[in-house]
Amino acid sequence: MISNIVTIVASGLIALGLGLFLRLRLVRRLKKTILDDWIIQTLGVIVILLLLIAAAIIASLIIDTNIIINVVRTLEGQKQIQVRDIVPVAGSILGSILVIVLALGVARTLMKLVMRGLGESRLDINIRTLIGRVLFIAIILLAIFWILSIWQVGFDVPLASIGVFAAAFTFSIQDILKDLIAGFYILLEHPFHIGDMITITNGGVPTRTGVVEDIQLRTTRMRITSGEQVAIPNSLIFGGIVANNTYYTERRATFTIVFAQESFQHDETLKGVISALKGSEKVMPKPEPEALITSYASQHVTLKVLFWVGSEQVAGVSDVMSTLHAAFPDADLTLVESMMDA
Repeated sequence: MISNIVTIVASGLIALGLGLFLRLRLVRRLKKTILDDWIIQTLGVIVILLLLIAAAIIASLIIDTNIIINVVRTLEGQKQIQVRDIVPVAGSILGSILVIVLALGVARTLMKLVMRGLGESRLDINIRTLIGRVLFIAIILLAIFWILSIWQVGFDVPLASIGVFAAAFTFSIQDILKDLIAGFYILLEHPFHIGDMITITNGGVPTRTGVVEDIQLRTTRMRITSGEQVAIPNSLIFGGIVANNTYYTERRATFTIVFAQESFQHDETLKGVISALKGSEKVMPKPEPEALITSYASQHVTLKVLFWVGSEQVAGVSDVMSTLHAAFPDADLTLVESMMDA
């Protein structure tokens, strides 16, 4: 009797010690991965349990090889319970436990990965948390349906009800969903960032130019050049044309200058216009400014002047116009294209 007890205790201690050692090695290795701490610790506990079960089986075989056979016969003799009836139930219970553990581990790991990935896109912490929780709940719901299938519980009616409700709900908020999907695209693809000056052109709304102040899931907030803040639905941005005015460091501006024909001297006037542009601090030296004759009409000569200014220098175009007016006070100047177009 004493030898049996010693065998059982020794087997248990050896299994427990080996299990703790393997658990420690496993946890340390998995800590370096992307897995959530929940699933790491669960796997560590499973390792210990498996070794303890193996130790119990080995100890029982050492003590008496007929113990397991006697236990099975005893169970079959009690109220006519058959082992073949117990195995499926035990398998369902074990499968359900494994599904729950797996679902929680995967859900927590995925939520952590999504929140970390969206954090790099400068998405607000509240929105990141919301997205992570939605994914967590979705995985848990899938696990519930999986468990129902393990127990062979019919869920056709609940599933159909959920489908009908989801279809009706989706139809009722389809415009909001369009904005949300477009918001995900903007946040993940980064066509522009907070602080960029952009121009949005869409057939459904007037053209807007302004600085992006916030990018949300449903709307993008801008401070337009006239000073107001506007909230534009992301679906309109997604379906329109977006020009990022600050993506490059320079932008072209265009003037037309109209001279009276008697005051226009071809070479001298063209050189004078180019010299005035190069003399302005706001005009970038590269690409070089250009002046082209576009019209001789009604005793007037029209020049098209093209030059480049810094994308952040909105007031620079006005300074260049003042410089040209000072050089040619009798000419008519008209702004054709600039970064201030709205």
